[in-house]
Parts: sequence; structure tokens; C-alpha cells
Amino acid sequence: MSQVNPKLLIALAVVILFAVYLKVSNPHRKFSTQKYWADATLHSVAEVPDEALEPGNKNGGVLMWAAMAVEDPQIIEALVARGAEVNEADTIFKGTPLTGAAGYSSNPAVIDKLIDLGADINQLVNNGEDALMIAAQYNHHGPVVERLIHHGADTERKNSRGMRAEDLAIKNNNQPAIKVFQARSDKAGQAGQRYGL
Repeated sequence: MSQVNPKLLIALAVVILFAVYLKVSNPHRKFSTQKYWADATLHSVAEVPDEALEPGNKNGGVLMWAAMAVEDPQIIEALVARGAEVNEADTIFKGTPLTGAAGYSSNPAVIDKLIDLGADINQLVNNGEDALMIAAQYNHHGPVVERLIHHGADTERKNSRGMRAEDLAIKNNNQPAIKVFQARSDKAGQAGQRYGL
């Protein structure tokens, strides 16, 4: 019978203790996941402990994750009413609820609700991109891009690589976003022709 290497037993014990530490030190992690919010209801908002809604908690911005997954703007409103910060940025990417929704929500009413609640449409993430730039790259729902522009997103702002939202849509072959930008250009061209510009 062969003996078990004591170093392996120690390594296994360290891994187990680390896993337990992560679970204990971050008890509300499930509320900061898209999975939790994918099928959320207003009742789901009531389940979130107050501690998990505090800015700077270990879980990350609950509202950002909710904004990326929910289709019901009432859930966004209920989270803010409970104390979630509408402009809280995560510590790694500096993503906000609005940039999360811009990238992943298919409901333009979520964009409207976040902005109505005070979301900063011009806030930048860590690579110098704003909500419109993120939508132009990742969101394949043209109405979301339209709503951001409607609310005053700067279509001429450039990111840290010198690219505008329209450039990013083209680079990523995001056809719904490209169509929104083309329609805006067509309207501007028609207005210019009408007024001799």
C-alpha cells in the first residue's frame, strides 16, 4: 500500500479552505449575476438583502447585473428605490448599469428608465468607451442604439483608439446598429439638401 504525499493533502486542504472563505466572505454573490436576474420579478427585488445593494460591496453592482438581464424597467426602478446606486461603477471595468444595459438589454425602455433615474449617459468605462459605443459593438437591437442617441449620447466622441460608435458598429459588423447610424446620416443629408448645406 502506497502512502499519500503529505504535500498533496496540505494543498487539498488549502484549496478547500479557500473555497469556503470565498463563500463566507461573499454571501450575496448570486444577486450580482445575470443568471439571477434573467427571470427576475418584482418579488426578486425584495429578496435582495440591503447589504448587497450598498455601493462598493464585494458582490459588485447589483443594478448593473440586473440592467443587463431584465426586460422589465419596473425592476430597475424598484432596485433604485431600495437604494441601488444608478451610476455605481464596477471596480474592474468601470461598467455601470447603463453601460451594462447598453451592451446586453433588448428593451429600450430599460435604457429610458435608467436615464430617467439619473444614469449618466456620458460616463466612460475603463477603455474610454461610453454606453453608445458599447451598444454599437455588442447590442444587436437597433432601438437600444436609437434610444441612447435620442437621450443625447455623443455620436462623435472617440474612444481611446480614436473610434466613434459608428466606427465600432462597422468594425463589429453590427448590422442593426449600422442601420441606425445610416438612417441618421440619410436624414442629415436630406436636411442639408433641403437647406442648401
